[in-house]
Amino acid sequence: MHRIIIAGSIMVMVFLGVLVPSLAQDSGGTVITPDNAAQMVELIRLGRGSTDHVAYSPDGQFLAVASTVGVWLYQPAALDTATEPALLSTPKIAEAMAFSPDGSTLAVVSDGTVYYWDVATQAVTGSFKPSRSSESIAYSPDGSLLAINMGYSGISLWDVAGEVEKAMITGSVQGDGAVVFSPDGSLLAYATGDYAVHVWSVADGVDVNVLTGHTRYVYDFVFSIDGSLLVSASYDKTVRLWDAAGGTEMAVLAGSDAQPLEEVYSLAVSPDGNKLMSGHADGVVVLWDVDNLAPALVFGPQVGDMLDLAFSPDGTQVATASSANVVQLWDATSGAEVSATVGHTNYMSAAAFSPDSATLAITDWDRSIWLWDTAARQELHFSPVIPAGQSTISQNVSWLAYSTDGRYLAISDSFDAILLDPASGAEIRTLDGCAGLVASLVFSPDNTLVAVASSGGVCLFGVESGELLASFSSGDWLNGVAFSPDQTMIATASKDHTVRVYGLP
Repeated sequence: MHRIIIAGSIMVMVFLGVLVPSLAQDSGGTVITPDNAAQMVELIRLGRGSTDHVAYSPDGQFLAVASTVGVWLYQPAALDTATEPALLSTPKIAEAMAFSPDGSTLAVVSDGTVYYWDVATQAVTGSFKPSRSSESIAYSPDGSLLAINMGYSGISLWDVAGEVEKAMITGSVQGDGAVVFSPDGSLLAYATGDYAVHVWSVADGVDVNVLTGHTRYVYDFVFSIDGSLLVSASYDKTVRLWDAAGGTEMAVLAGSDAQPLEEVYSLAVSPDGNKLMSGHADGVVVLWDVDNLAPALVFGPQVGDMLDLAFSPDGTQVATASSANVVQLWDATSGAEVSATVGHTNYMSAAAFSPDSATLAITDWDRSIWLWDTAARQELHFSPVIPAGQSTISQNVSWLAYSTDGRYLAISDSFDAILLDPASGAEIRTLDGCAGLVASLVFSPDNTLVAVASSGGVCLFGVESGELLASFSSGDWLNGVAFSPDQTMIATASKDHTVRVYGLP
C-alpha cells in the first residue's frame, strides 16, 4: 500500500511495496467474462466509512462508532489498532444509535428502521419501523422507552418491551438535534426549527417549559446529575445553562476576543457531574469553568468539526468524532490526545486502476490519494488528515485517471487538474486555466492530451506542455467527458440534458 498526502505543493509518500507491472492472471485473479460475471463477489472493502457519532457502552468495554457501513465496536484501550474491530453491519448508513442503560442492547437507526443489537452476541434481536427515519434517538434511564426524533413528524416515544408507540410529541422538531432524557426520566429535552428548546413532561405529555434565547439551531443537550440544570449547545456559538424546571436562563458560555470559539455541535458531562465539555466547528474541545463562565481548558484545533463527544464511564477520558472521520481519545484533565482510530475515510470520490492492474488509485474529498496494491489486497488502514488552516472545499479531489501508458496519474482538486508521477508521487505539473469546478477528466488515446470537464465547459490541455490549448463553454455543468477511440472527437455530457461533440471541421 502507498499513502500520499497532498498539502499544497508538499507531498509525502510512504512505500510499503514496489509498483510492478502485473496482469490479472499473474496476481492470481480471474479474468471476468460474460460466462462468469454473475459469479463475482466482493473481494475487499477499503476503509471503514465516514462517521459522526460515538458512544461508550455503560461498562466502558466498547466504544461504538456509527459509520456509513454500520456500527464499529472498538476496544477503547486499542483504539488505534490496525486490526478490524467488530462490525454491526446495517443495510445503509447508521444514522443514530444509543446503548440501553444496562448496556446489553444497542439500538441503531438505519434505512428508516430501528434495529436492536444484542451487544454480547452481536446479533439483531428485533426491529421496528417508525413512521419516519431519525438522526437521533435516546433511551429513558430505566430503559423502558426509546425516544425517536423524526424531525417535522415529531418525536415518538416507543415502549421497548411492549413494542408499541406509547406517546407522540407532535410538531416540527429539529431533525438533526438531540433528544435527551433527564436523569430521573421525567423530562425530555428537544429543539424546534425556531431555535427554541422544549422541556417536555413524559408523564403528562405536555411542555413544561419552552426556553428561548438561542439565535441559531440547537444541536445537543445534557442535564446535570440532579436534573435541575439543562445545558444546550447551538450553532450561534454559545452554550447556555437553564433552570430545567423554572425555565430561567442561568448563564451563557461563549468565546471571547482572547479565545474565540466557533459553532457548538456537541456536549458531554462527566459521570461525576464536575466537568462540562463542548465540541466546536473549528475542531476545538472546551472544558468549561462554569463558575467563572470561561474556558478552563481548550484543546485543538484539530482536523474537522467536533461533531460528537462522550466521556468514558470512569470520567478520565473523552472520545470525539470529527467531520474528518477521525475518532480520538483525549485525557479529560490535560487535553492530551491518548489515541486515534485508523481506517475511517471521508466521502470517496473516485477510483481508477493503473493500466497494468497492479494498483488501484483512490481519492476522497480531503485531497488524499491512496495507491492500493491489488495483488496483496490488504485492507486500507489510514485516517486522513487535512492540513491545518486549509479549506477542505478547495482541496476536494473529484476525479482521477491514469494515462494508458501508466506514466501519469491525473487528478482534479476542484479547480485545477494535476499530473502526478504514480511511481514516485511527485507532482509533474498543474493544468490550470479551466473555468469553474472540475467534474471529470480523461487522457486522449495517445496520451498527448487531457480533456477536462467542468462547471464552465470543457478544456483541452497538452500533457507535455501543460498549456490550455482550447476551451468551450457549455449550457450547464458538465458531468463527463470522453475521447473517441480514433481521437477525432470529444464528447461531453451536461446537466442541461445535452451531449455535445467537438472535433475538427
